[in-house]
Amino acid sequence: MNVEERRAMIVRAALRLLAEEGPNVTTLQIARAAGISEPTIFRAFADKNEVLLACLDEVTKPENLAIELEAIALEADLEVRLATLIDVVRAHSEKTGKVLNAIRLAAPPEPRATGKHAEIIGQRWMKSYAAVHAGVQSVLKPDEDRLRLPLADMATLVLTIVFAMGRAGGLNAALPNVSTKQLADLILHGVMK
Repeated sequence: MNVEERRAMIVRAALRLLAEEGPNVTTLQIARAAGISEPTIFRAFADKNEVLLACLDEVTKPENLAIELEAIALEADLEVRLATLIDVVRAHSEKTGKVLNAIRLAAPPEPRATGKHAEIIGQRWMKSYAAVHAGVQSVLKPDEDRLRLPLADMATLVLTIVFAMGRAGGLNAALPNVSTKQLADLILHGVMK
């Protein structure tokens, strides 16, 4: 196994543990989950922080969510597509949030990103959001002529609502009595009975 394959295997194991166990995961636990010895981690990464940064890179890749959005059947009814889209984005957001929180808590505090580093983070976020936004537009596109808002605005609205709920702890925490189907209906038809 080359170094890149070993790094990918370690990151997969670390992501699973971060999502399940939280920030107190040790490199020994990561090694055991990956089926390797702990020193093998340090032949692929300088230290635990480098493992965490690689996890951050992996979990924030827009391709992961884009693949799931592309799998939504476009011939399904708009309400079904929207509910599926909400579930996909919500699940991705919750998983990403757990891992990001665990990484934030596990990594030692660093000074706020400035200069070139902040610019790179900003560009990466914009590229990621643009890819997800395009995926949401693709899911809604078959019914574009039925939407009250322009397609791009509708995609922004859906993402704003779903991401806001993710920050509030997920759909069940933010709105415990509202199902995904009800939320899709609310987005499509408004608040009136």
